[in-house]
Amino acid sequence: MNRKVLIITALMLLVTASPIATPASAGDLEDIEVIQTVVNPANNHTYHLLSASSWSDAANVARSLDGFLVTIDDAEEDQWIFDTFAVGNDTTRHIWIGLSDSQQEGDYRWHDGTPFLYRNWGEGQPGSGDDEDYVHITGTNMGSIEPATWNDLEDDPQYFPVYGVVEIGDGADYALRFDGNDDYIVIDEEMPDWDGFIEIEAWVNVPNTDGIHFITMVGDYGWGLYLNDGYLAYSNEYSMSANPVSNVSIQENVWTHVKVTVSTLDGGIFYIDNQSVGLIDVNDSQIPIGNFGSNDCFQSGDDCDELYIGRMGAGCDCNYFQGMLDDVKISNAFNETLWMFTEGEGAYTEDSQEREGVIHGAAWVMPDGTIIAQAFELENGIYNSGLDAEGGDTLLFFMEIPEDTLQLTLEIFSWDLEFDEEQNWNEIEFEIYISMNEIPSAWDHDYQVETFDWGLYVYEFFEWPDAGTYWITVSSNSEINNLEISAKWEEAPEPPALDEMTELNDGISVTGQQILRNSGKSVYYYVDLQDELAELRVNTWGGPGDCELHIALGALPYTDNWGWIEDQWNDESSSGSTNGRQISGQMTSDHSYNSGNDETVQIFDAQPGIYYIMMTSYGGCREVTIQADFTYSPDNVDPESAIELFAGVSYGPLSGFSGLDQYFYIDVPVDTERIEIDLNNGDGEAKLMMRLEQYPTWTTFDKHSNAPGAGDKIGFNDPTPGRWYILLGSEEFYSRIDITASFTDRYVWSYDGEAIQLFNSEEVAGMSAPKGEKLYFFIDLEDTTTMDLIINTWGGEGDLALFAEAEGIDWGDMFEEGGGPVGRQSGETIQYQSDYDAAEESIEIFFATGRIDITIFANTDIEDISIIASWEEFDNPRPGPGPDPDPDPDPEEIMPCDEYAKEIFVEADLNADGDISKYEFDGDEFEDLDINKDGVLDINEATLELCSCENELQIVFSWYEMDRLSIEELSGIAWKNDFDFFEIDRNNDNFIDYMEMADHADICVSTYDPLDRDGDGTPDDKDDFPDDPTEDTDTDGDGVGDNSDIIASVDNDIIWVSASMLGLILVTVLGYMVVRSKREPEYAWEYQKDGMTEAMLGDAAPPTDSINIPSMEVINIPPAIDLGEPNVEVPEDMKVADLFD
Repeated sequence: MNRKVLIITALMLLVTASPIATPASAGDLEDIEVIQTVVNPANNHTYHLLSASSWSDAANVARSLDGFLVTIDDAEEDQWIFDTFAVGNDTTRHIWIGLSDSQQEGDYRWHDGTPFLYRNWGEGQPGSGDDEDYVHITGTNMGSIEPATWNDLEDDPQYFPVYGVVEIGDGADYALRFDGNDDYIVIDEEMPDWDGFIEIEAWVNVPNTDGIHFITMVGDYGWGLYLNDGYLAYSNEYSMSANPVSNVSIQENVWTHVKVTVSTLDGGIFYIDNQSVGLIDVNDSQIPIGNFGSNDCFQSGDDCDELYIGRMGAGCDCNYFQGMLDDVKISNAFNETLWMFTEGEGAYTEDSQEREGVIHGAAWVMPDGTIIAQAFELENGIYNSGLDAEGGDTLLFFMEIPEDTLQLTLEIFSWDLEFDEEQNWNEIEFEIYISMNEIPSAWDHDYQVETFDWGLYVYEFFEWPDAGTYWITVSSNSEINNLEISAKWEEAPEPPALDEMTELNDGISVTGQQILRNSGKSVYYYVDLQDELAELRVNTWGGPGDCELHIALGALPYTDNWGWIEDQWNDESSSGSTNGRQISGQMTSDHSYNSGNDETVQIFDAQPGIYYIMMTSYGGCREVTIQADFTYSPDNVDPESAIELFAGVSYGPLSGFSGLDQYFYIDVPVDTERIEIDLNNGDGEAKLMMRLEQYPTWTTFDKHSNAPGAGDKIGFNDPTPGRWYILLGSEEFYSRIDITASFTDRYVWSYDGEAIQLFNSEEVAGMSAPKGEKLYFFIDLEDTTTMDLIINTWGGEGDLALFAEAEGIDWGDMFEEGGGPVGRQSGETIQYQSDYDAAEESIEIFFATGRIDITIFANTDIEDISIIASWEEFDNPRPGPGPDPDPDPDPEEIMPCDEYAKEIFVEADLNADGDISKYEFDGDEFEDLDINKDGVLDINEATLELCSCENELQIVFSWYEMDRLSIEELSGIAWKNDFDFFEIDRNNDNFIDYMEMADHADICVSTYDPLDRDGDGTPDDKDDFPDDPTEDTDTDGDGVGDNSDIIASVDNDIIWVSASMLGLILVTVLGYMVVRSKREPEYAWEYQKDGMTEAMLGDAAPPTDSINIPSMEVINIPPAIDLGEPNVEVPEDMKVADLFD
């Protein structure tokens, strides 16, 4: 590679002499001095501080010193440069660095050709000036630009001096990286004649030595050099198995020089790092020219004589190289083709003789694998567009993600794709990789973004990305025009202090939790986890309402407004739990959005730290219980620590996840008829594997389970006595399950030949049959339509075939008006078959309805076989025939609006305090409804709104769920408001339709007022008698209305007391008179009595001294009741009532 360095240095001298540097005279350069030289202990590089000059002059001097203006790779080097050269000895300087965009605005390049990755711009930099193309480190404060940050200037600023810093060393060295899938270089140029001797050599760096990796090959199975599982191999003929191979293999992830020399007269030698590692016999020292005549070449008619780098030759589109290649050289004493990849960019490369090679997909990189591309920073929420790339080029982006970032979204799209006429959409490929703190590659990345054939559109969502720099590469085998990309992230809010939250401890319930409806509030909890857990699980349950549950490590969890949406096409979402992807792959948050209050969030492989838990609700919930459960990391994660199981004794609870295996064993005594290993309780997905006297693995076992879910079971008769080891694992996760080993009586399968019905997710186990026998089953779905119906068999011993017959589904009238329901049987039978190997068979039916007939055919004797069918019912978008509609409600059964209002009020009053607060009310009209302005709604205020004439009409119509109602029906309802239905019936058809009702609702006047219960026109708060329509005022406050008062302004009690006192006086006087009369002679009384009698009867003669009374006219007054003429003969049994006719 030394030769390459010399060439690169010469090229860089030419580059820096013309396009980057401005013209400078010899006298100008001679004035520039080296005023300080320092060696950086971190990288052992030598740096020179130059005297003040322009950037271009400093760059020219740097080249004369066998170096370049300094390239800064990281923050540590940046700070060292500032501390060493910008400040010190009471001096501050501005420092030129080797960064410039003078060739193309915005396309920054380092002077030595290193990719521009690290940056440290000052505030508002780089500037937008057309001549600000050269970057310096600020030594002093420049307005808002802080010292030690970067700023771009014109080439020769006149307002302050700038000093160049030179870094001694070679220029950038480039290589090409091949992905092992479809990257290669093809050279369609005339190649030399090697005349019986050839040397093939290259520098290689591979991440994985497995497989065949061609470095180069000519034509159709011509000469070539490749790696075969890390060993060097020389292509001397068509059969690769006969190709000579070295004795030593290369190392992975290390730059290694490989070489083969071949002489048709003397044989050949393999070299690794210039050390001989194998000989090639002279009989194997052919140098084929590559005209084998393979089918592809023969049929296409092509010459197939091209030179390929990075894949096999023209005869086979295969065996692509994976890794980095540099300095590929084919030569002999007279000819040479050397491919040094000095360009560093573009889709073409040239050799030392100007032969041109076309690069297909391979990426330009530095020797350490760093991609060579202009790095674009993605700022939070900033939209970037107008980015272009040639086919095979790589676009490089990065984003700085801060601590406690809640979520990250990434969007990339471009529809302006260009491709050759021979290409089509299916041939266009995109590769997008993401890594943290390093630039990703096809084989070394944290995350690969899925792309599609019909265009470039990416939307990725990540939760809780770790803080750091994330690098993104985008490449395509076709030209990309006007790519648009944006990233947006949100930092988590500051959580409440721990003393403001409720701590959850293992297994301890916290009861009585609630959230008021529409309060917008959350309830906060935390778990202070001190130990690693296999699972941290938090549950809520109980009480009315609907709450959601969230958990996250280290910060408040992210909550969104879409968790209630359940996608029936997604198995995970049907459980009501949703997770955001995380680039690191470690889940540190979880959410649960089930209906009701039964929620579960889980963190598997939970690491120590503070876990924040939030209970949220949109509709409110109360009387909820919450509890955290810890499942500690198991100790039996390796075979040597297997836990012994005892017959009939359950062990658990156990939780696990993909990558965590747990081991158990049980000693089986002699004469055991049957053993069963059973998983029960819990949930998730688990697998069981068993092996006698040895530890089972995922690929090596004697018995295993294959049931869906976490309820797996292994059972078989006559187990061999000895120690059976058990492996419990999962490809997903399992939660809080128990494992039980049991010795039972022998199980004998009895089958009468009749079809056995299978029910959803219910296993039929222990089946046996001799070779050639058939076992019949069926599923009866009736009118239900299902999706993803899966039938599985597994376990035991033997080989079987699985068959199924299902009725076809008629989709023809799916969208026709009035057609039948989706999923109607078509009458056609569809057959399914699974016959792969042994007892593990599976049939999947995407849509099914009616009856499915299932047959197991025993290819050999089978024993202890299990079968299970599982499916999900599909919600038909169109209704099928169903029961008759419910009859119209009886008018007498329709709830009056005031009673309906009470029910609504009780439901809305979450805290049952008799009032509805703003937090309990869902609407913006609270202030209008709060008539008395006391900040709450009482039952009367709620009833006033619900029982307005408009709402009462709406409620009744919604109760009937009909478009129109007859006046007769409406007249039988106990309305609170007064309605004239004949007036509402505008078309006089004796029916009120919905439009007539709606029109009248707009103009009607409410006559019912719950604030005036007796309807006397006086509001209840001003009515002394709110339930008595005849009274509304009690002036004297005696509890009797003025209309009933003797004297309205005088308290009746006073009147009655006065009357009582007057009565007492009268009684007293009368008593006095009686007593006095007792004391007079008896004759006096008799005298008076006689006089009174005569006076009353009118017989007594007037006294002689009486006053003369004038005579008066006699007036005949008719009787009150005219009974007619007197009846002389009155019957003896006649009653008084008979006198009235």
